[in-house]
Amino acid sequence: MMVGRIVYMELRTGWKGLLIFGLLILVISAGIVQIFPTFRDSLTEELEGANKVSLELPEEQEGNITLSWKSMEKATSYMVLEDSRLSMVTAKLKYTGAETSITFEKDFEEKRYYAVMAILNETSESLLVGIATTEKGENPFQELLQNPVYKGLTGGRNINMLEAKGFIALEFFSWWWMLAGLFIAYLSVSVVASDFENKHMDMLLSTPVSRRQYLIEKFSAMTIVALLVILVATAGLASGLTSINALNEFPPHIVFQSLIGFLPFLMVIVSVGMFTAALFQKVRAGMGLTFAFVFAEFFLYAFGGLSKSLEWMKTISIFNYWDYSSVIIDDFFKAGDFILLTILAITLLIIGILIFEKKDIPA
Repeated sequence: MMVGRIVYMELRTGWKGLLIFGLLILVISAGIVQIFPTFRDSLTEELEGANKVSLELPEEQEGNITLSWKSMEKATSYMVLEDSRLSMVTAKLKYTGAETSITFEKDFEEKRYYAVMAILNETSESLLVGIATTEKGENPFQELLQNPVYKGLTGGRNINMLEAKGFIALEFFSWWWMLAGLFIAYLSVSVVASDFENKHMDMLLSTPVSRRQYLIEKFSAMTIVALLVILVATAGLASGLTSINALNEFPPHIVFQSLIGFLPFLMVIVSVGMFTAALFQKVRAGMGLTFAFVFAEFFLYAFGGLSKSLEWMKTISIFNYWDYSSVIIDDFFKAGDFILLTILAITLLIIGILIFEKKDIPA
């Protein structure tokens, strides 16, 4: 049998399932990004018309404040009221005029509210444009992210859920490993164990193909599938970010790097799946052990982040070597971890081949 024939056969017979899963990944990855603007606005737009008013505060305690607002149709002038209370019952006139932006000195420490009113040209009535405050809203997830479990999953980084990259890091990547990882685990076990259960293995090995070539080509086919899944997820996230105009914050190359680092992670799962399939020659047994391996690795990583005394657990977890937050938040791709997981995957594959070569093939 010519080299690559098993890879071709595997991809040809499994393309329908891969297509369905790919469409699912595309919809989920693109769709979850669409949630972000609504999610952010529901947490930040507490004041009436806050999306129409912008307040830029100085970095230091003292400095200039710039208040700007969107122009309103038929407005001839604007009025800005200042108060220390949202009710504006003791408001003072801060500005009146036709400009849509003012700058003034910050000579106070307490919280202030600014209401921008538009005066219409015909009726002289005033309509509220919006209200802004000098007190920056706190991220409602900040306290939650101080939890040791979350800190372990984010590497102790300060992730802001009100930013696109922070939202995607926690809302997509935190469970992406389960969706893609378990799918690849299922495939990697079934493509080998099913040949045993369906009595195809002896027929395949009676052709000019060695056991080594068989497993290597099965591994190669699953690696191609894993790569295709990653590329589909990249396309989905990139298209979703484009639709909400967030590519300047989360550019496509960062999306790709954060996901391509997942490839050797999936390759390790493929190797474990084929190892268990060759060892037990049963789909259910191989799948159960492979799934158990994936979840055990996850819990080792999660528990390793609870305290310094448990950090050793993280070193034996494959999750520790796929640091998507490093790419997303720090803009740093850990090539060393990528290579380490690749070597681990190849090592496990070699062990699987050695075991497979000594196993009897049931007739």
